[in-house]
Amino acid sequence: MQPYALWIACGIAVAASATDIWRFKVHNRLTFPAVAAGIAYHALAPWGGGWSYGLAGFAVGLGLLLVPYALGVFGAGDAKFVAAMGAWLGVQPLWGALVVGAVASGIYALAILAFRGGAGRAWANLRLTFWSVCLWKRGLSAGLANQTVQQAVRSDGRRGRLIPFSAMVGVGVFYVAVRGVAGV
Repeated sequence: MQPYALWIACGIAVAASATDIWRFKVHNRLTFPAVAAGIAYHALAPWGGGWSYGLAGFAVGLGLLLVPYALGVFGAGDAKFVAAMGAWLGVQPLWGALVVGAVASGIYALAILAFRGGAGRAWANLRLTFWSVCLWKRGLSAGLANQTVQQAVRSDGRRGRLIPFSAMVGVGVFYVAVRGVAGV
């Protein structure tokens, strides 16, 4: 993996993280050009892995978050951002970024629980999510099946309970970049 691709991916991750933390949204005007540029970079750069390298990373990134997106776990911007990171990083580094991002998400969630004292409420939300997934054919029992994440935040003040997943994956991208540049 070339440092150029790693640092460009880090720049994209910073931009996506900023809007994800601020608005819980990752814009198409960032993700779509990032996907195209990542695939083109690997196809055209002499040290790139070829267009199939970027395309495989894109497909894996999108494929991993497509079902959780359909279940309402992640927003569409998160899925597109992970696909863009796959186009830049490739499949194997993307796995590392997602694992670190998942750990960062867990730490973030624990911090929210610790600061807001909402362990009981979190347990209730976890049970509700479980049953919502089990009863998906009938629609999510939470009544948010047709709402976007942003609508849910505005309608019932859930902002303190949401995790900016793209920002957490951005932490993973930086981890992968530092490891890749350091040769670890």
